[in-house]
Amino acid sequence: MISSFTDVAIIGGGPVGLTSAALLGRLGIDCTLFEQHETTAFHPKGHVVNTRTMEIFRMMGMSDGVDREALPLERHAGIGFVTSLAGDEIGAIETRSNPEWARIERSQSPMLKRSCPQDRLEPVIREHAEGFESASLNFGCKVTRIGQTAEGVLLDWEAADGTTGTTQAKYVIAADGTRSEARDAVGVALSGESMGQQIGIYFHADLWDFVKDRPYLLMWIYNAKTSGVLIALDGRNRWTYNFGYADSETRHDFTEERCLELLRAVIGSSDVDIEIKNIMPWRMQARIVDSMSVGRVFFAGDAAHPLPPTGGQGVNTGVADVHNLIWKLYMVLKGLAPESLLETYNEERRPVAKFNVEQSARNALAMEKKGLSGMLFNDSKFLSNIEGPEGAENRAKLAEGIPEQRGHFDYPGQTFGFFYESDLITGDGTPAPPVEIETYTPTARPGHRAPHIPVSYRGRDISIIDLFDFGAFTLLIGPNGKAWKEAVESANDKSLPQVDIYAVGHGCDVETDTRAWMSLYGVTEEGAVLVRPDGHVAWRSAGSGAGAALIEAIHRSLGQQAGTLPGNGNSISAKGEFDAAS
Repeated sequence: MISSFTDVAIIGGGPVGLTSAALLGRLGIDCTLFEQHETTAFHPKGHVVNTRTMEIFRMMGMSDGVDREALPLERHAGIGFVTSLAGDEIGAIETRSNPEWARIERSQSPMLKRSCPQDRLEPVIREHAEGFESASLNFGCKVTRIGQTAEGVLLDWEAADGTTGTTQAKYVIAADGTRSEARDAVGVALSGESMGQQIGIYFHADLWDFVKDRPYLLMWIYNAKTSGVLIALDGRNRWTYNFGYADSETRHDFTEERCLELLRAVIGSSDVDIEIKNIMPWRMQARIVDSMSVGRVFFAGDAAHPLPPTGGQGVNTGVADVHNLIWKLYMVLKGLAPESLLETYNEERRPVAKFNVEQSARNALAMEKKGLSGMLFNDSKFLSNIEGPEGAENRAKLAEGIPEQRGHFDYPGQTFGFFYESDLITGDGTPAPPVEIETYTPTARPGHRAPHIPVSYRGRDISIIDLFDFGAFTLLIGPNGKAWKEAVESANDKSLPQVDIYAVGHGCDVETDTRAWMSLYGVTEEGAVLVRPDGHVAWRSAGSGAGAALIEAIHRSLGQQAGTLPGNGNSISAKGEFDAAS
């Protein structure tokens, strides 16, 4: 039996687990990932990589790799609703094909939302994570037991070749999916409901003649034989088709022969060569764990919140989970913060995840209410008369409900508008703008993501968010905010973390339109904004103020009292001996 030690063990090698390994590796934290499957995903599964996730990948240095594997932007122009690819068009929702919507999208971030299927996304993240010496990735290695005490976590595991071992970790990130065994092992319950059973068919077929003039990411299908959603993976040859089925049927009823019949109904032609690559049954759920952490085990992604795919929030919510958690782990492991800092993971992330679960369920139910679901309910009587001239009236009824579904597919307010409320955030008394799904109101109010604005730094045109280091805090000061910089530099406080300081405005280190930046960030030329490693604002002073207030806000952001170090009692040696919980 092999024995090993690590700072952070990761259970699960999907997008969230792999992102965890890459983030930890980037910070130089020793981490070990266990994935029971021997390779990354074969089925495309999820595909939406929202703009905030792309910003995180940009910070990690791998957004270009995701761009290369993603659906071409010119094929990601909207959402179509049809009786079949060869049949009648019921309606469409324009996204990037609408110049005004495209302009708004580009004003909100240096990145764009992409569609990158999971079977192509995971290898990009895996390759990136494997480039870090401190990250060890073990595929074909199943965790068989988790034992936890106050001092650490003991993981028993077995590799595909029969090798067994034990790894002792200070902390565990459980990202092992909807059926999380780690969740069961530590006794965490899920709250919520199942919303039905589905089949996902991954197949290859050259459908260019049917889609070349309709560059849609999704095509919702409605006819007498089937209703569901066709997802363009590359815009021509690679596709998935997802649909719901009745309780009176089982997954075993969907043989390859039957699935071929359904795909021909989706296409509306029997003259196309179809190669089914995989048939994957799955269950639509809207659930969330009662707590996202238990002791030293932290849950992320589907292990914490299996949610409906209606809105594409699954992977993105999980990536945001670990983006919030890992900078806190780093500060604790470096001795800059007490372990109590980690308690804010559940406090900050669970409300956001809960909102995403509930909004995804609302999206599904809103589609169903208008007869547009396809994945929850198939009104066979209605859909039996939807094609051809005699189906015009029924198609018109469906078309009426399409414009109301925009928030299902285009949701910048949900992507950027969420904010954190915890003891780490020093409020400034300003009210939060309303979170509207389809509309994002940029703000640098404490708790919110620091908004994007184009800047020039050292001769390079970048976004202001490119200045934020994941291992440090960032202080943005106005052109006349020098006193804030002096307050940090003269603090003589060894318990402070690294704080990168930038003057922003015309003629400053970070060159940009001064008035535009001050208006966006809610400050004057004497003001300052403190940004956490995860890009969320921790503190803001609209104008001049006491330097002590800034120093206190930095300490508060780490969950520590001003002027004190956490002490050795809060930092656990990975090589310390302890007994595993039974």
